Amino acid sequence: MKAIALKKYLVSKINLIDDDSILDEIKEIVDKKETVYVLSNYHLEKLAKSRQQIEEGDFLTQDEMDKKVEEWLNEK
Repeated sequence: MKAIALKKYLVSKINLIDDDSILDEIKEIVDKKETVYVLSNYHLEKLAKSRQQIEEGDFLTQDEMDKKVEEWLNEK
């Protein structure tokens, strides 16, 4: 179904709904799609540094981290 046809179909179906809770759920879904996150320079720099660390192999795998956490928990 092409976008225009799909939009027409959805609008026609939504127009038939009288249940406020269902309409609220639809609104919540639509509002989530409009959310745009703008990162600060600080966060952009942190992401760039993280990417660089990954490229240089400076990271732990999930298994390695799980092992470290297990060791830490057993020290207590």
